[in-house]
Amino acid sequence: MIRLLPLVLAAVALSAGASQALAADPAPGRQCFRVSQMDGHTVGDPKTLYVGVRNKDVFRIEMNGSCLAGASMGDPLVIETAGGNDLVCRPIDLSLKVAGTIGLSPCIVKSITRLTPPQIASLPPKLKP
Repeated sequence: MIRLLPLVLAAVALSAGASQALAADPAPGRQCFRVSQMDGHTVGDPKTLYVGVRNKDVFRIEMNGSCLAGASMGDPLVIETAGGNDLVCRPIDLSLKVAGTIGLSPCIVKSITRLTPPQIASLPPKLKP
């Protein structure tokens, strides 16, 4: 039992280091963004939000319901992230609410997709964040 303790401690230290590394930066190819790097948003339709990140990336965030109905680009978003950092990679990482004239409208995020450069170029100008 005493011989196993150093191995267990080493495994715990390795897994803690790996989880911290994953939280620090997204792996290449992952469709992640940092909330702190968002620089604009546009409402595509009652279920679709386009978010600009670092003046180059655009993410399409699709909702389960029509929580964006009646929302405009000027309406502030209330964004909270899970896990104690601002990295968003999966729908569950993002809690999104639209602050409108009648209060906060919560949204259930269905999917988050990073658009390719051709997809960004094909967006109508009014939808580009």
